[in-house]
Parts: sequence; C-alpha cells; structure tokens
Amino acid sequence: MSLIDKLFPKQANNDYQGNNIALYVFYLLIAMYTFRGFMHFLADDGGINSIASIIIFPFAEGAPNPNNVIYLFASLWGSAQLITLTIFYVCMWRYRNLLPLLWLTVVIEMPMRMAAGTMHPLSTPYYEHVPPGAVSNLPLLAIASIMLVLSLQNKKA
Repeated sequence: MSLIDKLFPKQANNDYQGNNIALYVFYLLIAMYTFRGFMHFLADDGGINSIASIIIFPFAEGAPNPNNVIYLFASLWGSAQLITLTIFYVCMWRYRNLLPLLWLTVVIEMPMRMAAGTMHPLSTPYYEHVPPGAVSNLPLLAIASIMLVLSLQNKKA
C-alpha cells in the first residue's frame, strides 16, 4: 500500500493497520484537545487570562472594553476546536484507518500555530507567566511527527 493510500484511503473504515502506539497517543491528544476546546469555548475569559495568562487590558471609562473582543475570538477559536474534535471522535469511533490523516492535520496545525505566534508576537508584558501553548507546541510537533510515522507503519513492523 502506498503512502498516499495510507494517508487518503479509498474507503474509510475501522481497519486501522498502523502501530497501536499512535492510536493510544491519539486518545491522549483528544483528551487534551477536549479540555482545551471546551475551555476556550465556555470559559468567561475564553481561557485567555485563566489559562494562557494574558493580562487583562485596561480601558478608559466610557470606552468599549477591549477584553470582550479578545474573549469573543477565543470563544470562536474554541468552537472551531470543538468542530475539529468532533471529527476526531467520529474517526476514532468509525473510521480509524484515517488516523494517519488525523496525525497529519496535527503535524500541519503546529507549525501554523507557531507561524501565527511569529507573525503576531506577544512580548513578556502581555503575560503573567509563560502560557502552556508556548511551551507545548514544539514538543507536540515532535510527538505528532513520530506518531504520524508510526501510524503509517504496518502493525507487523
């Protein structure tokens, strides 16, 4: 079976042929994504202050509160994460042979997140402490890359 056929199988089914480590680590990943998605979507601050430790911005009396815009976009981001997460859950339930493609999406997402942080950098004054995302992106990219390779291997390998 070719690499393309493993990433984009002609038929989606539960016949996952890759290494089981990639499957079990993906379950851990979606547990982390579940917390992250619900936190960004449901928390009053979208997780921006409480998790990411971004400061609460001051605003002038009578002026609109800039934090509300930030919280709105964090919540919208959370809704997008929950949609992605729903696809992940459905694939783990019914279409496990798509796991290499799911790992590929994570491998693509991490550099995009890092690029966004580079294009729109926030310096130290914006944070109370280093946010978890800033610390975890590079290790998660490394883990996801390894899991992608493992998911493409045959179980017998």
